[in-house]
Amino acid sequence: MNHVKVADLPKYERVKRRLIREIESGRRASGEHFPSERQLLEQFGVSRPTLVRSLQELVREGYLVRKQGKGTFVADRSQHGRNGKVGTHVASGNLVVFLSRVVAGMTGAAREIQLRILRGMQDALGEAYDMSAIRQVPSNAIDRDTRRFVECREPGVALIIEPSFSRAFPHFLLERGWSVWAINEPCEGVNSVRIDQDCAGYLATRFLLDQGRRRIALLNGPRDCYWGFGARHRGYCRALVDAGIPVDERLVLEDVHAIDSEAGRAMMRSLLDRCIKVDGVVGVSDSKAIGAMACASERGLAIAERIAFVSIDNTLACEAPSPLPAVAMPFEEMGYQAALQARVCMSEAGSRGARSQTDVILRPTMVER
Repeated sequence: MNHVKVADLPKYERVKRRLIREIESGRRASGEHFPSERQLLEQFGVSRPTLVRSLQELVREGYLVRKQGKGTFVADRSQHGRNGKVGTHVASGNLVVFLSRVVAGMTGAAREIQLRILRGMQDALGEAYDMSAIRQVPSNAIDRDTRRFVECREPGVALIIEPSFSRAFPHFLLERGWSVWAINEPCEGVNSVRIDQDCAGYLATRFLLDQGRRRIALLNGPRDCYWGFGARHRGYCRALVDAGIPVDERLVLEDVHAIDSEAGRAMMRSLLDRCIKVDGVVGVSDSKAIGAMACASERGLAIAERIAFVSIDNTLACEAPSPLPAVAMPFEEMGYQAALQARVCMSEAGSRGARSQTDVILRPTMVER
């Protein structure tokens, strides 16, 4: 199995990929004056040699053009295809995005995560791909409509968002010759593009440890329901062990609620009612952390001074009543990378069976507030 961590790429390559994404998505129009080095250095926070190398490669690959005395401009790639070597024209019949019918109907943070993944896919595929052609699949079943849809077309590439909603579905597609990619979680026997959830738990806990917090609670979701909750728990425990602090199981809570902030509120209330000393809280979602903060505030506890909070996701953290640091999960980048992999699969359609299983693992980042 091939494991590719985008975070392990050289800095210049990561900057280059992000700039290519801005160009291919249309955010940088053909002929537009490209930002100055100073602006780009502020945007990416890298050294000038790193940035210069990224820009040189973009010029060499035809994404940018330099005009003496005028500056750097976005090249006109209309004759080469908006997305360069692979091409922009992705026929809907070759690539299908599948997701759970239940997830598709969700609101709030779950809906925002889904939209960010889809936006990333759209950026990679270009306007030629109709993102309205997304198939919703029922949980734990392959209904007649889905079966007919799959069996009445040539096998292509399937991007399945969180395929655990129907564990049989990825293998149903594989048996019919499809190339299958699991998005946002691993899936046995198929390729995946996902985020390092263990790292997310570690970063959040490490952030509080670096502030001198030692009694850190983890407000988690049920580990037997979603692999990410188990991974975030492992990262939490690893950070504590690295700091020489034993894991106190009384500080680890799991709960679920239709409104995630209510789960966070209930777990925080449970800790306080049992008089368990807490000086830091990791919420495994923004909503859980926001609910816990509300409970602490209602009890008259000073946020940040008495108890420090951090969340994971960074979809709603900026809306918290008090500044809420968060581990940002690269959902759009995940969708973008998944679509890039799909395009490679389609360009190698004749040798699809020869490809080894691949996991693309993206690294989250800490956003301090």
